[in-house]
Amino acid sequence: FHSLQANHHVFINLHNEKVYCLPDGYSVEDSSLDDVKKVLNPSFTVEQVSKLDRDLSYSRALDGRTYLPGVVGLNNVKCTDYVNVVVQALAHVSPLRDFFLLPNKYQNCTSVLVQRFGELVRKMWNPLNFKDQVSPHELLQAISLGSKGLYRIGSQSDPSAFLSWFINTLHRDLVHASTNKSSIVHRVFQGDVDVTTYSAERVKPAPLAAAGHAAAPASELPPIDDATLAE
Repeated sequence: FHSLQANHHVFINLHNEKVYCLPDGYSVEDSSLDDVKKVLNPSFTVEQVSKLDRDLSYSRALDGRTYLPGVVGLNNVKCTDYVNVVVQALAHVSPLRDFFLLPNKYQNCTSVLVQRFGELVRKMWNPLNFKDQVSPHELLQAISLGSKGLYRIGSQSDPSAFLSWFINTLHRDLVHASTNKSSIVHRVFQGDVDVTTYSAERVKPAPLAAAGHAAAPASELPPIDDATLAE
């Protein structure tokens, strides 16, 4: 209660994770704040990311409930469930997830949408969360800004239409920050088309008799009497 009684409030800079006491303005160095930093800005090593699909270790929230990192709830902020279902699906596509768990892979991308999506994916997979749910509010704001209000808080939309817009916008923004025309979104979702061409001589329709099932003419079919129907 010291911060309330003495009017000392502790603030954290989300960019450099330094903590300050305001209004005095001095830096606070306390190991008890490390847990807060790991929740606000979780980080992963390459080794940790490589073990995610093999190491199914449960974590414990502050209320005592256990949760599996990655399998956490997303707050529904006024009709934004269509966003949540898309984010949940994308956060479990392993190559895409692994890419966004390592911010150094897209550190040169200035897109707010890319950065906010990366932050949310890291929070969803954070084994040190205080709760078994995460707020997507920052990403929702970036989506509203990036879509010019097409997908905004308080307005329900079609998840399939949003998915198309979202992955295409992520791809576009990642490509703009890259020296090539490809992105992790392109590599994961583009897919391949296998085209096989046959010559007209090679493809010939088989005669009906060759199919092993030929219908008899109606005149040759035996009559159906009442006894046959009864059976």
